[in-house]
Amino acid sequence: MYYGDLRLGDTIDIKFTTVNTSGVPTTLAGTPVVSAYVGNGLTEITAGITLTADFDGRTGLHNVRVVASSGNGFATATNVQLVITTGTVDGSSVVGYVIGSFSIENR
Repeated sequence: MYYGDLRLGDTIDIKFTTVNTSGVPTTLAGTPVVSAYVGNGLTEITAGITLTADFDGRTGLHNVRVVASSGNGFATATNVQLVITTGTVDGSSVVGYVIGSFSIENR
């Protein structure tokens, strides 16, 4: 899902849900990490990204807060994808799942 065109320095919160094979909301476990990929680059940005698993005590609901500043490695005229780079759901790896995307002064 695309979350819009931000200005450099903006903060964005994105909620997402993880479920087990039966479709029941399930905790994102295994020391989970969400990283940002810019464009087609292979460099993962983790600075300025905070993941809160089971947000507000709701099993399976998670929040990713991104501070998209230049100090954290973000830049204007770019597209950004947020991806789970560490984590499991019900014992299965969810590494590689895309959480969402946004752009920074690129529209």
